[in-house]
Amino acid sequence: MTKLSLLLVFILSTQNFFAQSLQFYTGKRDFLPIEILMEDGSTKKGFAQDFMLPDVATFSFMGKGPKYANLDRKEVKFKSSKSDTQVQLIPVSDIKSLLYTNEETHEQFQLDKRLVKEINKDQELESEGKVLMLPLMEKGLINLYGYRSMMCKADFGNNYSAASNGNENDCQLTYVMVYLSKPDDTVAIAPVDYPSLSPLDLFNLKTLYKKFYTAYEMVGADCPEFLKKVDEARQNDYFSNKTFKEKKRATDDERKAALKGKRGAEASKINMKYKSAIYTDIYKKLIDDYKDSCHQ
Repeated sequence: MTKLSLLLVFILSTQNFFAQSLQFYTGKRDFLPIEILMEDGSTKKGFAQDFMLPDVATFSFMGKGPKYANLDRKEVKFKSSKSDTQVQLIPVSDIKSLLYTNEETHEQFQLDKRLVKEINKDQELESEGKVLMLPLMEKGLINLYGYRSMMCKADFGNNYSAASNGNENDCQLTYVMVYLSKPDDTVAIAPVDYPSLSPLDLFNLKTLYKKFYTAYEMVGADCPEFLKKVDEARQNDYFSNKTFKEKKRATDDERKAALKGKRGAEASKINMKYKSAIYTDIYKKLIDDYKDSCHQ
């Protein structure tokens, strides 16, 4: 995770300079096909606007992640058909989940509402938290939610951030923000809130890594056998630069084969896919342990 730390330090050191120069674009502003699951059990089908696709990068700086990812939306712009001229504003407080379809790839994605709580410096869950609509990355007995955050070059002349889809050759992955939650829970745990990290935090990475073990212990507290797996991971320093390097080596040959003959944005897209997978696979390992330990 050392590379991640260096990138975060760089972003922190340049935050004030870039924040005034760039505008951020987090996805298509078209009305997309959507199914809205309401808190009262009803369903609305139609089209909604102003939220990002999970595979679209967020152009964010420290302290701004969820806002630029539009996860903290208070309402959803909705209309029952694409040709409707009247737009309804549906409060997020009335919504349970958003299920929508990418019109280009026909892939279906899901965002679930959760009260997100962070782990504080005393390894305890904060009392209040904040309501976010979280993109579902991996569905399971413990759901993995999150998004990718990118650092991209920009055309300062046009005052605009380039590579809005996160796949151009002038973007780099800075971190993958993750949240853990059971499918039927209303609370999600953020092990480490990367957007709010300070330079001082980065000099004490072991304390940050402790929060990951604590998060898994909290979400999997109903399974004593799983807690043994978490403790084993802690003893082996699972969340570490060593694990990152091992997973990178394991996929390097496959990645290089996929890159053969590719250049520019196409090559960058492939690199982004494999690097994103390294981070998410690290988080998924203990989720798989939870399934194997208590739900055979």
